[in-house]
Amino acid sequence: MEISGRVAAGFALVIVVIGVLFAIQFSAEEWLTLNPPEDMTPAIDTEHSQVFEKSDFNYISQKYRPYKEPLLIATGDDLKDSTWYMLFADLNVTPPFDGNPLLGRTGYVQVEYEFENLAGTAAFHVLGPYSDGSWRTNRMEGYGSSALYVTGNSSPGSSMSAALDMEEYNDFYLLPAGVTSDDSEISAAYSYYVYFDPTRGGLGSLHITRDPSSIKGDIYYTSEQSGVFDVTHNGGSSAEEVLLLVAVDEMQQDDFSLSIDAQFIPTED
Repeated sequence: MEISGRVAAGFALVIVVIGVLFAIQFSAEEWLTLNPPEDMTPAIDTEHSQVFEKSDFNYISQKYRPYKEPLLIATGDDLKDSTWYMLFADLNVTPPFDGNPLLGRTGYVQVEYEFENLAGTAAFHVLGPYSDGSWRTNRMEGYGSSALYVTGNSSPGSSMSAALDMEEYNDFYLLPAGVTSDDSEISAAYSYYVYFDPTRGGLGSLHITRDPSSIKGDIYYTSEQSGVFDVTHNGGSSAEEVLLLVAVDEMQQDDFSLSIDAQFIPTED
């Protein structure tokens, strides 16, 4: 009798669960009837536009970019002699809930850029955190290398705004473009904790490409002052946020500007 009672209770529980699932499905169908997808504009898919000036380059005299070991910013650089001015632009998050969605979704982030009065060369790289807190970035040597280099047509400036020295390359707090205070109470709300796992690394998981259907990206050189590229990822190595690293190797004029428009482009599974 006791076993029969347990079986009956089990069947009753199954029936209740099925009933709840049907109720959820019915409610969802009713909601979609009243709110068809073509009438919906998800906030996370809105375009994110930013304009940067020379004062937004908040890391000065840099010789490397973040990774578990120092990474060169351009092929042929020297970790002793090269000097770059860097900013990190967040392509994903603009509070409260708009901006581009996670790269974990099926799709890619499309970036449209335009320089005004660029001096020297500008380098584009990408990096971002994974769900476990470790970071990913693009590689620029070996198979799967990708980056974008834009040559400017303006003469160099004579100064840059106050900036910070990036003393670490891993396991440190990174400040986004325009934030120059090293006061932890001021910068804590804006900073990103960058951590590349010493064993796994995460190099080559994110890519810069002009063909989002390709498995890996490529390294591009151009003198065109505007253009479009895509940020893609390996299937199992997506990022929850995407930071665009922009580095210039010359001081910029006061009328320098960089416009960035980023949006998520969904693709079929």
